[in-house]
Amino acid sequence: MMFRRFLPAAALMMLPAMAMAADPQAATPAAQGTPNTTASLAHTPRDPAPDEVEAHIKALHDELGITKKQETLWTPFAQDMMDNAQRLHDAIEARREKLPKMNAVENMQSYADLVAERAHDMQTLNSAFAPLYGSFSKKQRKHADTLFVQGDSEHAEKQQERAAATQGATAAPAAQ
Repeated sequence: MMFRRFLPAAALMMLPAMAMAADPQAATPAAQGTPNTTASLAHTPRDPAPDEVEAHIKALHDELGITKKQETLWTPFAQDMMDNAQRLHDAIEARREKLPKMNAVENMQSYADLVAERAHDMQTLNSAFAPLYGSFSKKQRKHADTLFVQGDSEHAEKQQERAAATQGATAAPAAQ
């Protein structure tokens, strides 16, 4: 289960940036009882810990059944995931440091820059994944296809749950 949760986040986080969490500085109004339906505008992607990245890479390697022959194709893909995670970490840290001093336009531009960097990282990662996927047996391809679809579905469900929880938190004070 943990693997399926991290698959889109690393296969689209490093493979992506899927798991979005409100920036800690922007997440406090609802927690303080003040409804703020615009807090989501200050999102920053989730920054996975290095041990989470390593665990994801190992789990993905094992789950996909990478063979010794495929290791030469796996290595650049795994390295891209690590490099992307480090770039994401650095970009998030830089954004968080600057966020308190940003105006709305700068905030939006900072987020746009972060998303553009993530899109570039996804292209790089896809370029490394395509030859690896091409080396997969039919069974490995079918399994990879299933894992990616399941991971996407689980991610979408979690996003819906978060949205519902946010709506519930902002609707609750109005009902009082």
